Amino acid sequence: MSRSAVLITLLFAISFAAGADEARTRGFFAQLAGEWQGAGETLGMPSAQHARYEPALDAAFFRFVFDNRMTSADGKESWFRAEAFYRVDKTGAVTGTWLDSRGMTLPLTGAVEDDGTLVVLWGSEDTERGRSSYRLVEDALEITDEVAGADGGWRVFGRTRLLRAGTTGGPD
Repeated sequence: MSRSAVLITLLFAISFAAGADEARTRGFFAQLAGEWQGAGETLGMPSAQHARYEPALDAAFFRFVFDNRMTSADGKESWFRAEAFYRVDKTGAVTGTWLDSRGMTLPLTGAVEDDGTLVVLWGSEDTERGRSSYRLVEDALEITDEVAGADGGWRVFGRTRLLRAGTTGGPD
């Protein structure tokens, strides 16, 4: 086989693999589409959470709207809201921007791993750094949120289990 044929075959295989990764990532986001609600723990407090995932801007992006109401031990309620826009490129990589009720704007990068978990890294050296993992398990969406420590390790600060809104057996 000539060098040109080998190169063309290799480029085709790479582009096919990249297209498969893009399809897998877009497929993951498509499975998230809709309303979700449930409970979890955030910063050591029980929390009630609601999320909505939807295509945005002619499906060029995927939009995430998040509402988290936490209750401290003394009964005081804290409310955290956020929106994010994700973009999936031809390799399946995810980039985006997170905006929240603290006034933070954070860059996002991520990918769907081989086990089907979407892992999103957020923040920068100038803000805060963390990662969120989104995993579909049977009828639920499990989210784990972690923050990067000064030592480079990760500390879990939130765990959530959401069900599709209106699903029997979950919160309404």
